[in-house]
Amino acid sequence: MIYASISLIVISAVLIVLSFFQRDKIKELEEEVEQLSMEVVQDKYKLERKIKVLEEELLVGASPSESFKSGQASEEEVAISLYQKGYTAQQIAQFTSTPLAKVQTMLQSVQKKGANSYE
Repeated sequence: MIYASISLIVISAVLIVLSFFQRDKIKELEEEVEQLSMEVVQDKYKLERKIKVLEEELLVGASPSESFKSGQASEEEVAISLYQKGYTAQQIAQFTSTPLAKVQTMLQSVQKKGANSYE
C-alpha cells in the first residue's frame, strides 16, 4: 500500500512538471485572434480614410464634366486634387493605393504641363 501511494505521488509530481513544459494552445489561439482583430481594425481604418477622401473629392470637385469620366474620378484626377490640397506624394499613394512611383510620375507630368502653359 505504501509503494502504491509513493508511486502515485511520484507520477503526479512528474505529470505536474510535464504540464509546465506543454504548449498553451489557448494562449496561441488568443494571440491569433488578437492579430486578426488588429488586421481587421487596420483594414477598416484604411477603408474609412479612402472613403473620406473620395467623399471629399465628390463634394469639393469641379463640375461633373471636368472631374468625372463615366461616373468615377480617374486616378490621376484624384492624385492631382489631393496634391493641390497639400498632400505629399507618399500620402496620396497611401490614400489611393497607387504605387508611389506612379503617383510621382503623374504629379511630375502635371507640373510640366503647368510650367509649359505659362510660357
